[in-house]
Amino acid sequence: MDQESRSTCNMDNDRHIERVDAAVAFARAKQNTDRKYPSPDHHGNRLYPLASPRTRPSFQIEEHETVFAIGSCFARNIENALESHGREVLSRKFDLGPIGESLTDAANFFNKYSIHSVTNEVIWALERETFPGGDLIYRLGGGRYCDCQLGMAKMQYSKDEILAFRERYLDAMAQVVEADVVILTLGYVETWYDRKLGLYLNVSPPKPLIKKEPERFEFRVLSYQDVLDGLEALYAALQRHRTKPLKMLVTVSPVPLLATFRDMDVLVANAYSKSVQRAAIEEFVQGKAWVDYFPSYEFVTLSNPAIAWSRDDYRHVSPDVVNRIMASVLASYVPGGEASDLITREGLLATVKQLHQLEEQEAIVSVLDEYDALVAGDGQLLMARAAAMRRLGRLEEAWEALSVAIEVAPRRPFALERLISLARPLKRHIEARALLELHRQRFPKRNQFRKRLDWL
Repeated sequence: MDQESRSTCNMDNDRHIERVDAAVAFARAKQNTDRKYPSPDHHGNRLYPLASPRTRPSFQIEEHETVFAIGSCFARNIENALESHGREVLSRKFDLGPIGESLTDAANFFNKYSIHSVTNEVIWALERETFPGGDLIYRLGGGRYCDCQLGMAKMQYSKDEILAFRERYLDAMAQVVEADVVILTLGYVETWYDRKLGLYLNVSPPKPLIKKEPERFEFRVLSYQDVLDGLEALYAALQRHRTKPLKMLVTVSPVPLLATFRDMDVLVANAYSKSVQRAAIEEFVQGKAWVDYFPSYEFVTLSNPAIAWSRDDYRHVSPDVVNRIMASVLASYVPGGEASDLITREGLLATVKQLHQLEEQEAIVSVLDEYDALVAGDGQLLMARAAAMRRLGRLEEAWEALSVAIEVAPRRPFALERLISLARPLKRHIEARALLELHRQRFPKRNQFRKRLDWL
């Protein structure tokens, strides 16, 4: 290797995400219980079938603290979770007037799909003189207008009425400086740019507008540096106007692109879109007190696809996986929060059904053990545990679960009938006869089941 090549290889790089002494790195590795990638015989349940990446929070969302969430639609899930846990969510407190009420889902106006559309709204709300005003309201004809910062809604109101509505919207956005915790969810890096106004849009401009002014708009794909610069600009704007310390939780939405405007496979385009934002956030959070990344994206994309996605479209995250993610947010960031506080019995049952389709009996037992407090008081979940135990050959544990189920749900016959049937392989004929008499007393009309018990 020549001298020039050696000097290039040894060149110091100030852009490293992290630099520590070798001794520190080895010491830290020794203490990190999550250091090794899971395998079937080593913490495999952390990855398959439902991924459970862990986070190390640098702050807590205290009971008296308020929250403001902004970004893609996944931010709405976090709002719901925190509000259900007693936190005041300022981004759900707004009065958008008649126009907001006339458009079916006003909250959808708060969905921002790229870092620039988030930063635009925050700066306009906090530095009102920068707001483009009427220039941002595009005329579509037929008395209709649209604002490409607020989604695809076509508003059939006067321009003055729309601008009054816009001021209400910015007032709602301005609450971001009052919130103790700001939650940001990034969506995509495929963006649209208005050359005339010199700004990024939240959604693509309508085709009639492009046809009318073909040179005005352009499609842009953000780079790593674009995303990082946008994050830093947002952070700087928040810090300029806040009078209290900023706690910030940043994540990447797992919801993929519906379609791409790039000349490539959407699978490849989406991989770039998500990974470049994930990489930029990693650098953004470095050195910032109380600014964390939360792995919503990893929760979904590392899980078994048959469980992770719902609606049979490979895009919408299944409710039970959303519940798991939100439960992890609560357990990590809310003092006293436990994973079982948020997960619903419906979400847990949905998970169990999906695991049953995959014939993952061990995984069923594992996930039910994780939410044992919820399972212990629910007859159907107890029956699901017993069914998995029986398929695994753990008959005594199945018997125990069914015994509890018949006490929890005494008016439902199925747990009792399964317990009686389980007595046969366990050779518990005496107990079976006593249970059969109990069945006759509780469910006299279910004589057909009792007739099938010729072994008794």
